[in-house]
Amino acid sequence: MAASAPAYTRARSTVASLRLAVLQFMADPQWLIPSMIAPVIFGLVSFELFRGYGPYFLIYAILGAGMMSMWGQTLYGSGWATGQDRNFGTLEPTIQSPTPYLYVVLGRVLWNVVSGLFGGLIVYAVVVGAAGQPPALANPLASIALFVFVMLTLAAIGVVFAAFYVYTRYAGFIQNIGEFAFYVGTGCMFPVVLLPFAVTPIALVFPPTWALDALRYVAIPGYTGFGWGLWGDVAGAVASTAVYLAIAGLIFRRVERQVLAKGNLSDY
Repeated sequence: MAASAPAYTRARSTVASLRLAVLQFMADPQWLIPSMIAPVIFGLVSFELFRGYGPYFLIYAILGAGMMSMWGQTLYGSGWATGQDRNFGTLEPTIQSPTPYLYVVLGRVLWNVVSGLFGGLIVYAVVVGAAGQPPALANPLASIALFVFVMLTLAAIGVVFAAFYVYTRYAGFIQNIGEFAFYVGTGCMFPVVLLPFAVTPIALVFPPTWALDALRYVAIPGYTGFGWGLWGDVAGAVASTAVYLAIAGLIFRRVERQVLAKGNLSDY
């Protein structure tokens, strides 16, 4: 008798998608420049500009340049997460497979975040090497935990963007105009509270805004960000991340229903 097929799980599909994304990156690592080399240059420039501005200035240089690496990889990689299927003609067949398309995209987005983290680690090593000492952290363990949480909020945005990109042919345009606007608007470079007040409601739409503010609360003694404090930031980040994931699920289910009904996405 023939051996039965292995049990189908969504986790297996996500891991397989993640593995394929790693292999594709190794075969064509074109994102090394925007996600790893350019942020190092920005990190060194920030370090030189703020050299001597107190024991915590290194955190701003590393956090700003590191987030550039992670966000750039998430933004562009998420666009390609669905764009590659559109270009290769595999979008409709992949959506029609037993695996929900959300989990295929999730594996790709996770790799984008992880590769962005590698870029952030490179930024950390270079800036610390230039400074000759590691940054001062008020609470190192909490800072590391919140840094990982920032990555998860980026992944949530990446999944939503990947879902939205199915419905547009202008993913590249959105990526180009959104990259630096996101750096400034979410507080990657400096706290959002330093920007005009009108920017704050827009910034709070994005989960990393909350998570980055919480990270500064635990990393920098005496930091004053949003009025609701550390735990308000954590609650806002968790809630907004959950909303983003729910929106992504709804969009992908709509895409799957349309493909099953029409057989293609030629309208978009």
